[in-house]
Amino acid sequence: MKITLRLLLFFCFFNTVLHAQYESNITYGLKFGGLHSTISNLPESIKGRDNTFDNSVMQSKGAYGLEGGFFLNFKLYDTRVAIQPELLFRQSGEKVTYKDALGKEFELGLHYSYLQIGALYKVYPYQGLNLGFGAFYGISLSPNNITYKSNEANGMYDVATRQFYKDGLDGADDFSLCFAVGYELQESIHFDLRYYLGVKDVVKSNASSFQFIENQNKTSVVSFSIGYSFHQW
Repeated sequence: MKITLRLLLFFCFFNTVLHAQYESNITYGLKFGGLHSTISNLPESIKGRDNTFDNSVMQSKGAYGLEGGFFLNFKLYDTRVAIQPELLFRQSGEKVTYKDALGKEFELGLHYSYLQIGALYKVYPYQGLNLGFGAFYGISLSPNNITYKSNEANGMYDVATRQFYKDGLDGADDFSLCFAVGYELQESIHFDLRYYLGVKDVVKSNASSFQFIENQNKTSVVSFSIGYSFHQW
């Protein structure tokens, strides 16, 4: 029900923008790119209160993913300013590695997918060069997509351990601020470099036999994308 309401509000905004064509120049198109993401404080959350982790090292490695979707850009009349709503699909998350003095090693991956709804306020200081600032709300589509690989007993216990982490950790919706710099070519092709700063906890701990520490786990994403506009200003 919440997802339906969010989508309804978003498409109502799109409809309002489309009816403003008499005072704005409209472009719309598709974009696709890659990203690198991290989730803060994840090793601290996973270690919990189990003292057997004291002689171990757990490190965050980050994760690579994809981002793409639909955008609508409308330039305010007789200005160098534009508003750009977007509807995107994003894959992001985090990987952590573990090693201890006994030789045990494992890699835990959180592979989350989101439906990103948001908009940018863009300023064009020179030709196609643009600077943007905005916010995006990410609706979680895969809160339990977790991978686990270890060297323990040749991976005999990996399936059970992965289920343990699935039961103990839940991915949540994300909300992030976005800072962007881009360039739009006259041939309708544009390039976009962005940094998303998460301001919301995206990993929730559930009650389990292992006491995960509830922490503020926020996303940090750097993305680069290429887009194509079907209509120019």
